[in-house]
Amino acid sequence: MKRIGQPTSKGKHKRKFHQAIGCQQPVLPVTIPSDTQKDLFPQVLPTAKLKALAEQHGALDERRRQLPVELFFWAVILSQGAGKPISLSTVVLALTAVAVMAGISQAKAVCSRKTVSDNLKERPWQFFQAVYQYLLLTYSTLLAQEAGLAYVHWLQSLLIIDATVIRVANALIQTFPANRTGRKESWGALKIHVAFWLCRGIPEVLCITPQKRHESTVDFLRPVGEDALYLFDLGYWLFKRFDEIIERGQQFVSRIKERSNPLILEVYTGCQEWVGKRLKDIVLIGDKVDLLVNMTGPYPNSPKMRHNVRLVGQLVSSQWHLYITSLLDRGVYSVALICQVYALRWQIEMLFKNLKSVLQVKNFIATNENGVYIQIYAALILYLLTRIVMLKASRQANVPVENFSLPKCLTAVAQGLRDSHELLLNGRVADWAQIETCLVNLVLAVGIRENPKRKHRLTTVNSGLALAQAP
Repeated sequence: MKRIGQPTSKGKHKRKFHQAIGCQQPVLPVTIPSDTQKDLFPQVLPTAKLKALAEQHGALDERRRQLPVELFFWAVILSQGAGKPISLSTVVLALTAVAVMAGISQAKAVCSRKTVSDNLKERPWQFFQAVYQYLLLTYSTLLAQEAGLAYVHWLQSLLIIDATVIRVANALIQTFPANRTGRKESWGALKIHVAFWLCRGIPEVLCITPQKRHESTVDFLRPVGEDALYLFDLGYWLFKRFDEIIERGQQFVSRIKERSNPLILEVYTGCQEWVGKRLKDIVLIGDKVDLLVNMTGPYPNSPKMRHNVRLVGQLVSSQWHLYITSLLDRGVYSVALICQVYALRWQIEMLFKNLKSVLQVKNFIATNENGVYIQIYAALILYLLTRIVMLKASRQANVPVENFSLPKCLTAVAQGLRDSHELLLNGRVADWAQIETCLVNLVLAVGIRENPKRKHRLTTVNSGLALAQAP
């Protein structure tokens, strides 16, 4: 699909920002010392780095204006998670109120909605993407130094793939066309395709496509040689993709499509008479099933996998839940464990709920593609900053990070950043050490789950896998 490369000039309209660079340069993480107990934020996102990324991606101002790049950046970030729909007016009022509180005259402090709108339309979204990538790399460095996160290696490679649909303004129907429904013949919506590293708690945006584009066309496979265990829903179902995952030395777990009719080769748990028959020709018995199957249709021209896979399932409330997986070692990966692992896929649905309900990603104030991308990455940046604060709070209080409520932490960090007025003042340098202390204290005060005795599902699966691999 079309990508926004740089702001354009029409007629006598003067360029407000630097020329955007066509190809992105590598974004390098900051080197974080082993002692992460103090002065974390100045190392993670210093103002100098913010301006350097803006210049690198064509978002730096040609000349200093009423809304320079750093103010615009924080204004968009802090408009997320306000607990109510975002609008141009709320962004303008926030900027004006902070300036007036700092003693700046209202006449000089006023920033029009048109100014904010122009920035959303023309300020290159690649700048926000670069900041997010920079924070991802930095957070990974920080997480690697966290000794308290002792997940089994197999779980550290767990990658959940899914997409969520978000409606956009009718002005964007041509850019983000959507399938017609019973209510609407024509409407605009996009899909955000996400790879969610569950043990790290961070999402990576694979791509943003029109709602009409099917998930099966999206490539999400990690490079050859990199460990990965994929959990994905039926939208990404492709036989050739399953084969490619196995040939790369990686693994997957997926639900089985209802119309699938694989050939049964071996029976590990079930009735031996099933061998040589197809799934739809038998009646499952017991409460668990474990089979070796070949994913192929009954006809000569039916699609066929080159590799055999396991078909496992269990009976829950009189209904069979069936999955296929490339994990063939039955001594380590029991039927119950594989079913528990796939249940972890629900965590990405909780991520989407937090992005839409808490960070208000479902409400776009932008009317062009560039602004939509800016809002999406702004919400993800706030999400990632929250994860960094949660990690610091977890270490400080010696409490597992899974015991923190992400929605409460998102709200607390967003409010704490909005109360840090220096972020929205032109020419002021924020005291990040003080801001960090405030945010950590807020998360510790309101972010810990009310029922810490209930173990997180990830902790339960990790314990079961560690026990299965024990000699």
